[in-house]
Amino acid sequence: MNLGRVSSSSIAVAIIAVSAGLLGSCARRDKAVENPIEPGFAANRPRVSLASAVEITYTWKADPQAKKLDQEYRAMVHFLDPHNMSLFDDDHVPEPPPSTWEPGKTYTYTRTKFIPIYPYVGPVEVRMGLYPAAGNGERVKLKGDDAGMREFRVGTIELLPQTENIFPIYKEGWHSMEVSPQNPGLERMWTKKEALVSFKNPKKDVVVYLEADTNYKAFDQPPVLTVSVNAGSGLQIPIESSEVFLKKIRFSAEQLGKGEWVDLRLTMNQSFIPKAKGINQDDRELGLLVYHLFVGEADKLGTVPTSTVVDAGALPTATANNSAKPAPKPAAPKKAS
Repeated sequence: MNLGRVSSSSIAVAIIAVSAGLLGSCARRDKAVENPIEPGFAANRPRVSLASAVEITYTWKADPQAKKLDQEYRAMVHFLDPHNMSLFDDDHVPEPPPSTWEPGKTYTYTRTKFIPIYPYVGPVEVRMGLYPAAGNGERVKLKGDDAGMREFRVGTIELLPQTENIFPIYKEGWHSMEVSPQNPGLERMWTKKEALVSFKNPKKDVVVYLEADTNYKAFDQPPVLTVSVNAGSGLQIPIESSEVFLKKIRFSAEQLGKGEWVDLRLTMNQSFIPKAKGINQDDRELGLLVYHLFVGEADKLGTVPTSTVVDAGALPTATANNSAKPAPKPAAPKKAS
């Protein structure tokens, strides 16, 4: 294929034209009237490991002079490296929706963000903004430090290597990693009826973060998940729909025991085979679809909203006995989610 040759003069003209267009575009945006709503960002700890969970508090402070927003908007949250390359995002619908915001009020809420595994560690700049949920129209010109394109600098965090985490070893009861058809960047793993994960015992309290869902309609009875460690401490979680849920479970050092390794089990009260249910041709035994499973030392997680964490307790005898099966020694790890 002959691509031809481009002269240096043509390149220069093109650069000038593009620059002029960008400058003109920025100038037009700068003429927009500022809506004095100031975005804010705060992480529960300033240094965060890859593949870990962090609690992020977002704040939107509307001055008394702020104008009511005329449509629904989504929050834009971008995390960028020192070269302004976007690493990942946390775009979402604020709580409550921006169309309900009133002048003179401040709106604050906290979200859990799972940091993806990315080939970068170091400082990260966080920028926020508001863009139309319908996809039509421009971002709102907010109050704050505009980095350009109505992205407002709100803070920084530092990414640490994944080696700073407690490393889970996925053992029996797991199917292979797969990618979400709706989001190719989202990896997930199905369990069978019971799945086992082992991790090195830190001999201190931990919080287990579990984000998952399942096909609620595929079960003959309402599904119930039991998350347990060793000989029967844990939590039973009734699953009431096919929606994604997030659970944070605190296990005490005493519940983890004194062994070198801790066995964490995810046990469903039943499983299903999609082919047998007429769903598709998948003939695997399926239980729970896991998006994220993170185990963090409680004293290193910063402030986690207490209302979102449940303490593990003693399980019913039958469940405890089922959870106390001996496990083989740790094998080669699979890729963690």
